[in-house]
Amino acid sequence: MKSKKRFILIITIFIISIFVAGKIWAAKEVVYEDIKVFLEALFYVKNAFFEKDINIKKLEYEAIKGLIKGLDDPYTRFLDPKGFKTFTEDMQGSFYGVGMRLEQKNDKIIVVEPLEGTPAYKAGIKPGDQIIEVDGQSIEGKSIDEVVAMIRGELGKKVKIKIYRESEKKYYEFELIRVKIEAPIVEDKILKDNIGYIRFYEFTQNAPDKLKASLDKMRKNNIAGLILDLRNNPGGDLRSAIEIASFFISENDQVLTTIRDKNNKVIDTFTSKGVVVYREDRDGNRYGEKVRRNVLWDKPLVLLINRYSASASEILSGAIKDYKKAILVGEKTFGKGVVQSIYTLSDGSALIITTERYLLPSGKSIHKEGISPDYTIEMAPENVGKDKDIQLDKAIEVLKAEISLRNKKIKEGKFLLNKS
Repeated sequence: MKSKKRFILIITIFIISIFVAGKIWAAKEVVYEDIKVFLEALFYVKNAFFEKDINIKKLEYEAIKGLIKGLDDPYTRFLDPKGFKTFTEDMQGSFYGVGMRLEQKNDKIIVVEPLEGTPAYKAGIKPGDQIIEVDGQSIEGKSIDEVVAMIRGELGKKVKIKIYRESEKKYYEFELIRVKIEAPIVEDKILKDNIGYIRFYEFTQNAPDKLKASLDKMRKNNIAGLILDLRNNPGGDLRSAIEIASFFISENDQVLTTIRDKNNKVIDTFTSKGVVVYREDRDGNRYGEKVRRNVLWDKPLVLLINRYSASASEILSGAIKDYKKAILVGEKTFGKGVVQSIYTLSDGSALIITTERYLLPSGKSIHKEGISPDYTIEMAPENVGKDKDIQLDKAIEVLKAEISLRNKKIKEGKFLLNKS
């Protein structure tokens, strides 16, 4: 028993030293009694299991995954060093893969959208397809980051992907070759009747500059109104969402904020000014993220949203709707309104932990609620950008009406033009 106690003591000191050295604030809450049973189990596994050659690192990672699973939160996850590298690649916008945007919902990995021109797109993978296997290995129980890491790999190498298509009740298998993917951020064009259109794909770190360039182009061409397309946009970097919202919302814009508790009882009411989103922690403390740039657009604006507009897309569209800066067309959004914080670990792995929830400037929670459009137009996600894009058609119709109304007000002297 002395060896057992000595082993437990060493492991305890080791674990606590990691916390103390890297995250002192966390170590305050970690005591021996919290992990006593785990350490006992680890001792017996290491010293009693028939096979002596045990991969301790694998056991460590699986234990962490089990810890995370116990939280019953699909957005809190552990990334091994390879998975964390994949995560950071996403933020930078380029990688070797097959060209799919994925989202995790109800323990399922769903294709949000295949990127146009990529192997996934050419093979016929569609939005809504559920990933079942990668290279013959089931993805059941795996996080989205683990699945993405399985799909990505060496340039030019093949990967087999099995999907289930709910709309057809059928399984399909694709063999795809990995290529370098340069994920598009924005695409813009000028439509008929002097209407601008910007398709916005993802909130990466360079997204604000990309979108600003498109807005500058629209302003230079003096377009009458703008459609900003957030359909199938899974979100991304919160800071990007704040900066982009600042293109449309000013520091002087105000909205009445109503905060409610878990039972929907009003606990506070106040006026928010220039706030894009509130972050609320588990103790009920709130921090308002305010606009950070000057307004770039003050002409008629329509936002296109759908069931796969998520997270940062919902922050942007919700804030713009609260301040009445645009009309929303499409479908109710995904409903992801929680904040994840990244904690890097000593071996290059990382924990992504849900630490806060988002509240819109009006105080409304996004999580599991989503953002409802002003005009609801149901349409299959795979038809986004295609010939029969009835959501885009409706957006053009609504925008034309807004342009006509603005021109009428200008003519009657009821509208003050922004000369900045």
